[in-house]
Amino acid sequence: MTLTRKTLFLLTAAFGTHSLQTASADAVVKAEKLHASANRSYKVAGKRYTPINQVAEFTQTGNASWYGGRFHGRKTSGGDRYDMNAFTAAHKTLPIPSYVRVTNTKNGKSVVVRINDRGPFHSNRIIDVSKAAAQQLGFVSQGTAHVKIEQIVPGKSSPTAENKDIFIDLKSFGTEHEAQAYLNQAAQNLASSASNPNLSVEKRHYEYVVKMGPFSSQERAAEAEAQARGMIQTALTAG
Repeated sequence: MTLTRKTLFLLTAAFGTHSLQTASADAVVKAEKLHASANRSYKVAGKRYTPINQVAEFTQTGNASWYGGRFHGRKTSGGDRYDMNAFTAAHKTLPIPSYVRVTNTKNGKSVVVRINDRGPFHSNRIIDVSKAAAQQLGFVSQGTAHVKIEQIVPGKSSPTAENKDIFIDLKSFGTEHEAQAYLNQAAQNLASSASNPNLSVEKRHYEYVVKMGPFSSQERAAEAEAQARGMIQTALTAG
């Protein structure tokens, strides 16, 4: 198959900066004594928060953010030093220390993190994860992501990532017309590929996102990405 420069541009834009992480990387869950002072009621910006004083079943959905270098090495509410390369997180009321599984609802990626800090104190965010966790969840570049968090109770079966359809976001646009035009051109260019993936447009807040999928597993999604990269490499070598 002969790829035009326009085809290469579209494929590079779609896949060049996307990376799927299939390797497992989780915090090791263990029963720990709750920190005395970190689980006391506290007040921030005039609002009082009352932490949960026991590790029990808990589920929450909302937006996640991440914090990195500026806080690296600083003392957390739990007393240890924040390590942006470890799988940890901050939550306003969950017990410290405790463990939760965080799942990115847009791409199906998940990671187990240890709650050792308080925050984030923004009305539209429910959890702040470390940079390492954000990388595993696939939203470092975006800064935030919609997630589901599930408390893990040591000794009980831990929640696992839901077996849900996985989509790969290709590109976002300010108007539906631009998104549809991109989708039509991308679909034409990818029609001869082995996977021949489905493309669609999804409206998210104030943008229109062209996405590829669904895929039934991370492996299938990774295969589609690998095929696209192979097409680009073959065309570059031939050219």
